[in-house]
Amino acid sequence: MEALKKTALHGFHISQKAKTVDFAGFHMPMAYAKLGTIKEHHYSRKVVSMMDVSHVGQFEIRGADRERFMEHITPVDFQKARHGQASLSMMMNERAGIKDDCMLTKMDDHLVMVLNGGCKDKDVAHIEDVLQNSPQTRGADVQFIPLERSLIAVQGPKAATILSEFVDGIPDMDFMSCRQKVNVKGMEVQLSRCGYTGEDGFEIAVSNEDVVPLVELLQSRHVELIGLGARDTLRMETGLNLYGNELSEETNPVALRLMWWISKRRMEEGGFIGHAALKHLRANATKGAVPQLRVGLVSTGPVPRRDTVIEVDGKEVGYVTSGVPSPTLKKNVALGFIDRAFADVGTKVDFVVRGRRVPAEVAKPPFLLPKYYRKPQ
Repeated sequence: MEALKKTALHGFHISQKAKTVDFAGFHMPMAYAKLGTIKEHHYSRKVVSMMDVSHVGQFEIRGADRERFMEHITPVDFQKARHGQASLSMMMNERAGIKDDCMLTKMDDHLVMVLNGGCKDKDVAHIEDVLQNSPQTRGADVQFIPLERSLIAVQGPKAATILSEFVDGIPDMDFMSCRQKVNVKGMEVQLSRCGYTGEDGFEIAVSNEDVVPLVELLQSRHVELIGLGARDTLRMETGLNLYGNELSEETNPVALRLMWWISKRRMEEGGFIGHAALKHLRANATKGAVPQLRVGLVSTGPVPRRDTVIEVDGKEVGYVTSGVPSPTLKKNVALGFIDRAFADVGTKVDFVVRGRRVPAEVAKPPFLLPKYYRKPQ
């Protein structure tokens, strides 16, 4: 078996008595002895926390054809994006199945791309194959450059207040905006106002040499470390998808109800991989092309986990992709796919948990409204 990789913070996690697990081929902290998963979750919602997400792939994309190339690889719309603005997008196969979701940030003379840790190797191989072999992009002036640095997510209602102690202009940063070459006590970082918890927060890209001093600085301001357990319950309360669970090459943006990720211009003009299949799926969704839709589900009692069967009147109609007990809402929340006829909010269904039917109800995610910061207009 291939040895698990370690982030630059691995030794620090061990010193903080973290329980580590295999995640995306890395040793990653599940929770820390100081708080544990439930308290880490509540601290994130009420105060501010930080998590190591350095297992993701970070890349710079340079060259005169960088935007044209990435508009072929993904349905991102760089005509709409301002400089310093990040966009959530995806890479699809020719069937419109999702190869990975990604974050793309438009800077003055380059792009920044963030890929999921578990997908980055296959993603890079796909990107390089398209760059070298696709008739639409062969010979394009594009350089795809991996960045060897760490990434820390600082999340919670106190995030902006604490970072404002070290950085000017934090209140002027809107959700999904990005600043480069920001000085934090002598450390140069890239600062993006975004995150995966539903709270206001920031992702801080920093050199591997400076990541421990940065984390220690944040700890001195009572920013607590959290692990993958709290990360999962936080993202689930806000109804956010996870690659390998909701997102996969077998699911598509229509079934996932993620067509809002793709602008009207990109759907009309096309030019991205998977466009023809996606156009067909959308046009024929109610005619059998998309028989199941992603839904939210709520229940009490035994927790529905991944692959839990969903039934109506004893007949299997769907399956769960993610399910957790919600620490904030005090009930179970889940995401899954269900036959279109039963996808309306309020539909009563059953989970089959360890051979027992557990009553549940279709709900519309997010289960907890996000608190992303939007600048007053």
